[in-house]
Amino acid sequence: MRRILDLRIVRWEFKVLYIVLAWIAGFVVLEVVRSTGAPVIVIALVNVLTTFAPFVLAVRIFRGADEPVVPPRHWWRMTAWPTLSRRLGVLFTVLAALGAIGLVVAVAGWAPGGAERLVPSAEVTATSGVLAYLYLNSAVRMRRTGIVKPVPIRPVTKLKL
Repeated sequence: MRRILDLRIVRWEFKVLYIVLAWIAGFVVLEVVRSTGAPVIVIALVNVLTTFAPFVLAVRIFRGADEPVVPPRHWWRMTAWPTLSRRLGVLFTVLAALGAIGLVVAVAGWAPGGAERLVPSAEVTATSGVLAYLYLNSAVRMRRTGIVKPVPIRPVTKLKL
């Protein structure tokens, strides 16, 4: 496991590839569990695990373009820079809110499938809520510790006529 955590992914193309492959792997595992006739709660737990495990690993191995590569990140640091953490935190807050709305709709019985929608809605709400908290906490802590994205230095060009 230590060797996996020593891996670093810096280029955005490989980050996207990692995310796509992790999503496909999670989908395959979930479908295998679903095909065994497992109860809904077991499927939900497997889905949570196949969602969180890639996030936890990605947080440890992804690096920003100007972020130090060798040292491990602090446990609370989710991204390279506060702006990205804040944006992802807002995105997951919106997803958690949509999941909460789905939960209310399922509990009230206003949607087709009623009780069947209860566990998936609770799962989306909980997963997205935890990720929202982690990303927003990361953004706040990076700001407090003075971590900011470096401004790229652009050469000044002077035209002499």
